[in-house]
Amino acid sequence: MTTFNKISFNKSPNIDAFGRLRVSQVTTQFDAKQLHDALPLFIDQELNDTGTSTHSTTNAESVLTTSANTDFALLQTKQRFNYQSGKSQLLFWTFNNMDNETNVTKRVGYFSSNTTTPFDSTKDGFWLQSDGTNMSIQVSRSGTSTASVNRSAWTDPLDGTGASGITHDFDDNTIMVVSFEWLGVGEVQFGIVKDGVIIPFHYEDFTGTTGVYMSSPNQPMRWEIRQTGVGSGTLKVICSSVNSEGSINFLGKTTGIDDDGTHLDANSTSDWYVALGVKLNSDKVDTLIDLIDGYLLSATNDNFLYRVLFNPTYNGTVTYTAITDSSITYGLGATANTITADGYIMGTGAGASNAIQDFDIANAIRLGMNIDGTLDEIVIAVKPLSVNLDIHRGLTLRELT
Repeated sequence: MTTFNKISFNKSPNIDAFGRLRVSQVTTQFDAKQLHDALPLFIDQELNDTGTSTHSTTNAESVLTTSANTDFALLQTKQRFNYQSGKSQLLFWTFNNMDNETNVTKRVGYFSSNTTTPFDSTKDGFWLQSDGTNMSIQVSRSGTSTASVNRSAWTDPLDGTGASGITHDFDDNTIMVVSFEWLGVGEVQFGIVKDGVIIPFHYEDFTGTTGVYMSSPNQPMRWEIRQTGVGSGTLKVICSSVNSEGSINFLGKTTGIDDDGTHLDANSTSDWYVALGVKLNSDKVDTLIDLIDGYLLSATNDNFLYRVLFNPTYNGTVTYTAITDSSITYGLGATANTITADGYIMGTGAGASNAIQDFDIANAIRLGMNIDGTLDEIVIAVKPLSVNLDIHRGLTLRELT
């Protein structure tokens, strides 16, 4: 039986990372249920040598395995998730097979790394780790460890000797929960959910230290397994969720993009053309971008179709330009930039000749980045319904840092 079954205003799971009484008013930013696939539009993977990631519809999970030296299997969300200062961020992961296996390191957490293989340096964020010998909590600031706490030194080691009296085997199904405050500094609270109750197992406070404990509070969700030496390993990844313990206020700035009067010549009724594309700036990938709305203006007597595409492929090269004081880069398509593969179609519509077509863009798919640094691209594409369309284009976006 858990001892955390009464409302307490002292340090307890009833209190969020900023000391507020939890009243279940959370705003979900990310929901990763693997019901039908491994969510490839939202989660990227990197595999090395014989490392594998296998999705199971039956168990709604991805199974990460290694079987030889230098194997690894990594999963990481493309998006970083926006943290708003003064509000507790609440994270959940479900997994099993997390306990120690010889010569195998497993990590589950909220962190990023460098973008070159083996993707194991300059880690920023926090995670639960088993390294073949120890289970620990790790916190890092751009590759510099700011906390490393083995299970034996946790606030409650979950071995029956702690305040909860709970014993937990991390090889079993585990619901891990973390809430944190970040005003550059603050506390990170680690726990598990058992019998429907949050059981805190470690509090790591950084208010009595110098420097921030992680460089950015806007991190991806990440899971990984690595092998160094003889043996094999397995980590089963089930579900995750990112939440703000409060509403998300749209405090970020809006940014406008247009062609400044230079139209696109879209001449063939059999082709789709890149009208306008947007990506994150590679140095500012921890920014959340919402595409608010856009417009397409036909300056000729030609009707047209349009599509909003996620990571299409196209002929030629679109030159991307960084916007001053922004996390966005944008590119204007030319006649040579015809679409060869749609990628994922996020939306469609049509526009009339000699008229402006406004459109809204609302989607859980946002601009992000793969583990290897490849940036996601959202493209507005057009197809003329008669020859020699001249089209103008523009977008309005909101940036939350």
